[in-house]
Amino acid sequence: MAIPERLKLQTVTKQLLDDMFALCDLIERELESGETAEVLLKRWHVHARRRCDPFEFKTYWTAISKETFVLNALNPEPRFDNDVVYAEALAVLDAVGNAAVPESEIQYYLFWLEAQFPNSNMSNLIYWPDEWFGDASLFREASGAFKLGSSLSNDQILGYAMAKAGRKLSGAPNGVVLPFPIPPSEGSKSS
Repeated sequence: MAIPERLKLQTVTKQLLDDMFALCDLIERELESGETAEVLLKRWHVHARRRCDPFEFKTYWTAISKETFVLNALNPEPRFDNDVVYAEALAVLDAVGNAAVPESEIQYYLFWLEAQFPNSNMSNLIYWPDEWFGDASLFREASGAFKLGSSLSNDQILGYAMAKAGRKLSGAPNGVVLPFPIPPSEGSKSS
């Protein structure tokens, strides 16, 4: 499934992208020389839609490309959407899970899913369900390998997210089997 048109990120102009690449290089060089890059960071934050701390310019390259770093900075802050319907959330989840969007958009859409289902910890539910449920034996063999057939469907992932967040989306199917009990919220766990 493709990301619904109304949820797609706006395209960044080539000129802005080129300017931000050059600015990123200048900030990195100034920080490496021991300067604060304060003036350059102010220029960066005129265009960046999220605040970037100086340490990010020193470390991003250990995990992502410069292009992904710059595009992530230009992505808007995901917001709660009162009008989102189940099919749209499912399309976003499918695109994220299948890496059907560029790397620079995956983080945005993960945060978007988190915004739609507050306190659901979507990243863990999608990528580390054993941690989300707090029980590795549900998904892993004693050796640590994932059990065959233990993965959750996208409908189940959304079912758990809706249950955890207390938000049922319009158009959500009835009867999706949730095979494991929903773990208690972090604040309600006993010590």
